[in-house]
Amino acid sequence: MTTNEPANKRKRIVFITGDKGGVGKSFMARTLLQYYIDTQIACRAFDIDPVNPCLHQYYPNHTEQIDISDLDNLDPINDAIENNSLILVDCAARSIHDLNTWFKEVDLMGERQSLDFALTFVFVITPDKSCMAIMTEALEMFGHEGDYLIVKNSARGKDFSIYENSKIKKRMLEEAAAKEIILPTLAERTVILLDRHDIAFRDAIHHHLATLSNRSRVHAYLRKSYAQFETVKEILGV
Repeated sequence: MTTNEPANKRKRIVFITGDKGGVGKSFMARTLLQYYIDTQIACRAFDIDPVNPCLHQYYPNHTEQIDISDLDNLDPINDAIENNSLILVDCAARSIHDLNTWFKEVDLMGERQSLDFALTFVFVITPDKSCMAIMTEALEMFGHEGDYLIVKNSARGKDFSIYENSKIKKRMLEEAAAKEIILPTLAERTVILLDRHDIAFRDAIHHHLATLSNRSRVHAYLRKSYAQFETVKEILGV
């Protein structure tokens, strides 16, 4: 397959995480993986969520599932850096502490310098205040070692005033140069159709069970999502 990767492109690992289940973390991971596929960006994907391995469920041919109960099982992510320019990891809720333990064990930060790869931590948030705690913890753990992307999931609500007026937003943007995007809403009836039949986004556009309205909604959702990704494509490995 022909890809759009420049020869001198820096390698990158993108971790999709969140403070709790149900914030739309895996929905974001699925959308981002579909973006990589549609833009012909070669990506090696891993799903380390033991409870809801949605990325592997919807993209089994593109994703390797890992049991995070044993941190040694995360080694394939580190090993993949040698032969892959872009790695996507869909994390379990609050697994960032396990990741930090594993980082230290394999000296990921030290390897980052010698192998010349970057890390991106993507935080999917809802209007709920509890979604912000993980950003504070990540900033303390990783500081300037990584790039940070905050994704406001509009499907879970529109009023992000708690986050907008928070100290952590100020810290993330000023201290860590974090970026922000909005994940658009996909109609619930269409989401249910995809979930019921394990249909990937692009497959829905051609699926016999999807009505014209459902196909149109998916197409519009991807178009809006991709427009958001384009504004931060450097830290997404594009």
